[in-house]
Amino acid sequence: MNEKFLLARETVRIIFHLDGGYTKVIWERSENTAWAGTGWIFDIPTHVIPNELRIIGSRFLLSIVKSNANPGENIEDIRNHRNSFFNIERLTL
Repeated sequence: MNEKFLLARETVRIIFHLDGGYTKVIWERSENTAWAGTGWIFDIPTHVIPNELRIIGSRFLLSIVKSNANPGENIEDIRNHRNSFFNIERLTL
């Protein structure tokens, strides 16, 4: 059985783009709160973000999912499949 676990589902905002194909985002609900800090700012692969949402300041709903661990899974397997961890949804009014 290959279950998927939702690790996080948050509205994020793009802060800036990094060299090497990553984009730095911040969880919006952490800004201006006691939660603010480096733990709520993280990098995601730029290519998983639709082109029209890659503008600095863009906001979208980011879900981070992980399949259940397979007995033979190692760090290289996780790295090779990391792009499937991210699901991006456009925000609607």
